[in-house]
Amino acid sequence: MRNLAKTIAIVAASLVLTSGVASASSGASGKTPLPRLPANLQLPFVSVSVPRGPIDFGDVWGPGLRRVGAELVARVVANCPYHVEASFVGFQHESGKVMSPKDMSVAINGKEVAVGNGRVPIARASKPTSASGVDVPVDLQMALKGLASYPAGRYTGSLVITVMAAP
Repeated sequence: MRNLAKTIAIVAASLVLTSGVASASSGASGKTPLPRLPANLQLPFVSVSVPRGPIDFGDVWGPGLRRVGAELVARVVANCPYHVEASFVGFQHESGKVMSPKDMSVAINGKEVAVGNGRVPIARASKPTSASGVDVPVDLQMALKGLASYPAGRYTGSLVITVMAAP
């Protein structure tokens, strides 16, 4: 119910801004001021920042099962309760060949996740963060097999962070 109220407040604020823009552009003098949002209206937000740049797993080669991993820290700043989830899309070779999800297993913060479509929670809070935010460790561990059937070279993948305001 609280999410519905927040959504209605966001839609109402958007409609107020939209109607203000329409009336300002249709005014004869062009100087019609835009309406101001009420001072006590604070829209919910959750912001997550992660380090820029690639995560380097190093060289992975050889027969059998190979394990690689990396750790990073995400910073969460929120003015409402929040929920953050992570997923891994998979690896793709620079030539375009995609590594099959059956040849890899992925764990994020110790929880197995299905490659491509699974998500695991990495942070949740029932209250806002401080203004400086909180650090959330992200431990990405992978086990790869069947490497001989894939071309040698550089592979890229995506760690996806999903952020939601919580009820």
